[in-house]
Amino acid sequence: MGLLDLLGFNKLPAGLAGSTLVIADGATLARAGGFLDALQVRFGNVALALPNTTDYAGNLPCLVLPAAADQVRSRLEKIRPQRLILLGLDGSRAGLVQAADCPAWWINARDAQATQAGCRMVTVSHDGMAVPGALITGDPLAGVEQLPKIVMDTGLCERLKEQREGGRWVGYFAGTGEDEEDLAYAIFSRLMRHKMGLMILAPRDLARCEPVYRESIKYRLQTIRHARLSTSFIPIKTRVYYVEDTHPLGALYACVDFVVVGATLHSHARHAPDIASPILHGKPVIVGPAHRDQPLLAAALEAGVVLAGDDNEQIFAHARTLIDDPVYSQQLAAQAKVWLETQAGALERVVELIE
Repeated sequence: MGLLDLLGFNKLPAGLAGSTLVIADGATLARAGGFLDALQVRFGNVALALPNTTDYAGNLPCLVLPAAADQVRSRLEKIRPQRLILLGLDGSRAGLVQAADCPAWWINARDAQATQAGCRMVTVSHDGMAVPGALITGDPLAGVEQLPKIVMDTGLCERLKEQREGGRWVGYFAGTGEDEEDLAYAIFSRLMRHKMGLMILAPRDLARCEPVYRESIKYRLQTIRHARLSTSFIPIKTRVYYVEDTHPLGALYACVDFVVVGATLHSHARHAPDIASPILHGKPVIVGPAHRDQPLLAAALEAGVVLAGDDNEQIFAHARTLIDDPVYSQQLAAQAKVWLETQAGALERVVELIE
């Protein structure tokens, strides 16, 4: 026994010894609450080890793994975990499996090295990952127990007949929240100068619709309000189709070329972003910089199935690309739909694999 052991400096935090030990970085742990809860229900004693110095704000026993390999092995020998779960992480962490000397599972593996570590099972979140031999389970951190039902109303899309015949693109800023509509108008104004199109704008909170509409008058764009459309078709001169009802907000996903998801443009938006609905309708999705910690959105960003803009310039560039390249747009939408369908029930599937 070394001097540090005698002095108690190497003493393990309570709850680590004999635990189900999950090793993950701080960013992954931030969205892993449901997964960790499910592990606790199944195995009882769950603890965490972080391979970096990111703070962990939860209640589970936790330690930061030292940088030196021999010190890591010493810590794991002290913990003597019942099982090891590596969550995310790249293959450079493969040595942890041998150091723990217990059954190991690698969940959401990122590269082929994970399959060479000697784990009982290696899983990936979706097809197309460069991890040959891994089991495709979906991402247990995405929080998708089942897919939402989508609203199909193909008759509603007939309202866009004149726009389509005129070769106009249709972009949908769907479910916008506080302080997001001005950003939507700014992006749309630039897109119009690139190629003429129609913006559909639908605030999420119905109580905000009237004040948002009154504020938008300052932009002096020809606007048709959905509730007051008196003809069968949206006139070709229309620039903004303004939606103030719940049903068309969902049904219009089927009618557009791309969707910019509300509650991702500004941190002031108070509701959760909905990326599932446009993806299930087969539409390419653009998100802004806000609320990226929402589990499904975080998983989609990691999988690369949505386009992410850190500011208006990047969001504009993504939308312009989708307008100019319909083939790419369709490919991205199809990839995202397959990915989302894979995620449903992933948490239960993955937890059942771990023994």
